[in-house]
Amino acid sequence: MLSRFAVSTVLVIAAAVCGAVIGRWSVERQILAPQQMVTIVDQGLQFRARLDTGAVVSSINAHDIKVIGGGDKPSRSDVGKMISFVLINESGERREMLLEIAQVRGIRMADCREVRYHVNLKIGHRGRTYTVLTNLNDRSRAGDKFLLGRNWLHNGFAVGAIEESEI
Repeated sequence: MLSRFAVSTVLVIAAAVCGAVIGRWSVERQILAPQQMVTIVDQGLQFRARLDTGAVVSSINAHDIKVIGGGDKPSRSDVGKMISFVLINESGERREMLLEIAQVRGIRMADCREVRYHVNLKIGHRGRTYTVLTNLNDRSRAGDKFLLGRNWLHNGFAVGAIEESEI
């Protein structure tokens, strides 16, 4: 049986190792301004994206959404099917895309809940490419056409409290 001293020593060492790992991860994160220029790599379409720490999953302005071989409403049975849609950035540039549906899931907002299609988009930022699960949503009335949620921030980014954006 281990003595109290041995147990305490093991716990202190484990806590120190965990603290060092977490500390190193937080130091290595890039602090970004609340708005960033990103590119949808497959289409070369640029967006001014807002970093949204309140959103779990990223969301992009998509129109003319059609599931190939699917129904009119999003259904979990659509996962794996191909979906066509048109992305429109804040400048009005349009690009058609055809991707596989990665998920169909509910999105909770302050005033309602809706089910949306999710695809994996390749997002280019500062010379690197990130694959990000993104829901397709008509954001034509929203000021921000692309929200990068916490799932994108997990790539080693944090949002700084910066007065001016780098855009």
